[in-house]
Amino acid sequence: MDKIQQFREYTRELECHLDNMNKTDCCQCSVSKAECFLVVEIGRKPGICIKELASILKIDKSGVSRSVEELVKKGFVTRESSKTDRRSVVLKLTESGQSRFEKIEKDMYAEFGKVFSVIEKSDRDKVLEALKIYNEACRKVEENIV
Repeated sequence: MDKIQQFREYTRELECHLDNMNKTDCCQCSVSKAECFLVVEIGRKPGICIKELASILKIDKSGVSRSVEELVKKGFVTRESSKTDRRSVVLKLTESGQSRFEKIEKDMYAEFGKVFSVIEKSDRDKVLEALKIYNEACRKVEENIV
């Protein structure tokens, strides 16, 4: 197997592991995986607009809008006119949404903590550096910088 095939296989396996971790978490919150990501991003950046949310998650604005609408119906998110730009709508978590956000963050911290604790202490910084490099490379490709 050449290096690119090996890279793809490791990435594919990582995607499966991450998908399993996200399923476990999101199913406990009565939201879909996509909605789970939205709750986390809105919780981390209250007052975010749909355009910025779509950019962060690399989803088209209409898809984000539909998912946000579901979160509004479920009572997790509110939409408000921006105080600085009346044409813009900002998103915030409701009390129920904030509770979900905190649960997601706590649960995922615990899940990733389990995985991280199994990695040899001498390898932890290497793993973090490799993930940083990997994410930077992905961003460059997505932004057509390469």
